[in-house]
Amino acid sequence: FIKSKQFQLGTDEVKDYPTFEVTAQVGGNLGDGPARLGMYKFDKMYNGAAAYTNGKYIVFYGGEKSGWQWVTSYNAWAGNGPALSAIADAQGFIKSKQFQLGTDEVKDYPTFEVTAQVG
Repeated sequence: FIKSKQFQLGTDEVKDYPTFEVTAQVGGNLGDGPARLGMYKFDKMYNGAAAYTNGKYIVFYGGEKSGWQWVTSYNAWAGNGPALSAIADAQGFIKSKQFQLGTDEVKDYPTFEVTAQVG
């Protein structure tokens, strides 16, 4: 019963939830992009998944009916997000919204010059 209420027992193995950085919005139409950037730290377990915050936004799993959410409070709702079975963690959800993490490999696209119109 205690564990079902999202409490931890002294005998439980404690998982490490490292911080991560959201570095850029690379597409999509999710608003308030600059405020979503920054370091995210573990906040708490919520509906069976690790929830993270950057102090302005929280990314958490809202349960079977709400799915993943990336909003400003646990009481906010941004529509039905994907299920935990489809996206396993907060980082995966953030990437699905076309944001880049600090650990992502960033492709180098060389510059080029257009010199003339030929037709």
